[in-house]
Amino acid sequence: MRKQRNSKSARFLRTCRLLFLLAAVMAMLPLATARADVGPKPTADFEFEYQIAPVDIVEGQLIECEDETCEKGEPLEELGPQRFECEEQSCSSMAYGYADYLKLVITFTDRQRESNVFTKEAYAAAFKVIVLESSLQVEEIRTGIGIGGCCCSGLAATIALEIVVAMAYVSIFHLPKAVLGWVPLASVLTLPVVWFVFPQLRLAAGWEVGLSEGFAVLVEAGLVYLATRRRIGLKHAAALSLAMNSFSFLLGLLLRL
Repeated sequence: MRKQRNSKSARFLRTCRLLFLLAAVMAMLPLATARADVGPKPTADFEFEYQIAPVDIVEGQLIECEDETCEKGEPLEELGPQRFECEEQSCSSMAYGYADYLKLVITFTDRQRESNVFTKEAYAAAFKVIVLESSLQVEEIRTGIGIGGCCCSGLAATIALEIVVAMAYVSIFHLPKAVLGWVPLASVLTLPVVWFVFPQLRLAAGWEVGLSEGFAVLVEAGLVYLATRRRIGLKHAAALSLAMNSFSFLLGLLLRL
């Protein structure tokens, strides 16, 4: 009986240590790369230049259009890290993916103005917005990809987080520690697809999140299960993958709040 109590106490202390380590990793993650999945997302930044007396921005919308006439358009949906926000003299956005055609609708202190329909070429795009008397003229001024550093830091942060989650899971359920060696490989293989392939499908944000996260969970579970030569059950592999991806996703959302 005493041995059983000591075993439970040791397991409890080990779990507490792992949770403390997990909290420490969370605290050290750079907020600049904190996205859902702690990964890079396409962005668009707008700087305003005035050909009239400067006026402050009150609010704005980034309209996504089906075609270059923009007869039918909807504001960029706010979903997790996806959003469009403005300050007094600038606006910025982040999205899982952008429509082929875009338009700005900005309310200033004097009136509301709409822009020309424009396209976005760069992954991390910058735009110059000329404010005219009754309209806006938008022009993209940076066409580089600009994702290398963000991708590397996001990948490193995600792998570190998922390894800590895997350590806790393996310890609690007394699974072979060899599982931990396959977690980074599974992430390296799936995350680029989640970050760069799914946004190109031009799906609604909710569908893109659901499908990409489902893809990551299923593929990583299968990789871990097969790579460990079935030393852990498929249910454990699936639960581990779900725990890692869920924690990574939720942490990204929380840090964006």
